[in-house]
Amino acid sequence: MKIFPAIDIEDGHCVRLKQGKIQDLTVYGDDPVKMALKWESLGAKYLHVVDLDGAFKGNGVNTEVIHRICQAVKIPVEVGGGIRTEQAIKQHIENGVWRVIIGSKAVASPYFAIQAAKKYGADHIAVSVDAHGDTVATHGWVDGSRQKVLPFVKTLLENGVNTIVYTDISRDGMLTGPNFEMMEKLQALPGIHLIASGGVSCADDLRKLSDMGLYGAITGKALYEEKVSMEEIVEIQEK
Repeated sequence: MKIFPAIDIEDGHCVRLKQGKIQDLTVYGDDPVKMALKWESLGAKYLHVVDLDGAFKGNGVNTEVIHRICQAVKIPVEVGGGIRTEQAIKQHIENGVWRVIIGSKAVASPYFAIQAAKKYGADHIAVSVDAHGDTVATHGWVDGSRQKVLPFVKTLLENGVNTIVYTDISRDGMLTGPNFEMMEKLQALPGIHLIASGGVSCADDLRKLSDMGLYGAITGKALYEEKVSMEEIVEIQEK
């Protein structure tokens, strides 16, 4: 299983939110590039970067710092947050991003994500499914939608998207453990490359997700709060 240390960028800082609330923010550093190099030096094989300003404001506020991260590290970087145009995808890919994650725009227009996967390759495009219960949320998790998680994901998988980043918003940044029940339902869908996000509290959570056969998992707060170590992450990745 691929494990992605998370670097969430807000106003140039490395931060973590609780349940996606911008007012409930903890700052962990003022140099995202330095943080990326730290995780790489400790054994990270991949990085998950989120432009929180983009997610809430709808434009690539932190595109330049993300470009600098991609230049600085030698490991693959996936990026999400406010990516709602084909031009934004193109710019990130040209800047060295390995995988672009589409969220709100995919909910509004699954066709947009499907076409992006066809153009750039299914390995280089993912869809972020951020959910309140079984309903998908959008725009930095502020807004709701009428989309239900499983039918929405099935539509994507049937049309060429294979990588899904699933987040249970109620668990994100809370260190309460992932939503294993929903992970099992999603993991059972044919052809899915499922990345678990939100709620990882310890190495045992990552081990359980690995044992379930998931493609990947993202860890943020648990890593920053030293509830899980990079040594444990390396050990689980190499199983």
